[in-house]
Amino acid sequence: MISAVLDACVLVPSVLADTLLRCAEDEHYRPLWSAQILDEVRRNLPQSVSAAAADRRIRAMRTFFPEAEIDGYQALVDEMTNHPKDRHVLAAAVAAGADFIVTANLRDFPAHALEPHAIEAQHPDDFLCDLLDASPRRIVQILHRQADATGRNGHTSSRWKTSSTASPDAT
Repeated sequence: MISAVLDACVLVPSVLADTLLRCAEDEHYRPLWSAQILDEVRRNLPQSVSAAAADRRIRAMRTFFPEAEIDGYQALVDEMTNHPKDRHVLAAAVAAGADFIVTANLRDFPAHALEPHAIEAQHPDDFLCDLLDASPRRIVQILHRQADATGRNGHTSSRWKTSSTASPDAT
């Protein structure tokens, strides 16, 4: 199974994070992140999200994916040659032996920084399209379940949501 470090920028938007995590839950890939990435998620959630709701979201992610959190990467940060603000992301990916970094900030992960580690940075659109190509029926089912869980306000109700509302399809 492929593994992917999810950068904070793809975990902040609730619908995108929900889609990525539903695909991981259905075992299309193994999600990875670090405590530093999750702290960045918490700091960058919209101001309308309360601290308690942000904590619930992070706690739910850690609960549903207990093996996703990478540790022991800190000593590698200074060796990384990508953009300084995202060196911790690449170091975590290297430490975990990840196949991909899923990020909207592709310019922060140039090929010269990734190639020595055999890691590819992918935009979330491309990553999700690749998952769709590999397993179209299952991904479409995930998207239908996600759409069914979408409330009238257009926000997806999921276990990673930042409100206290539980997902209708949560187990």
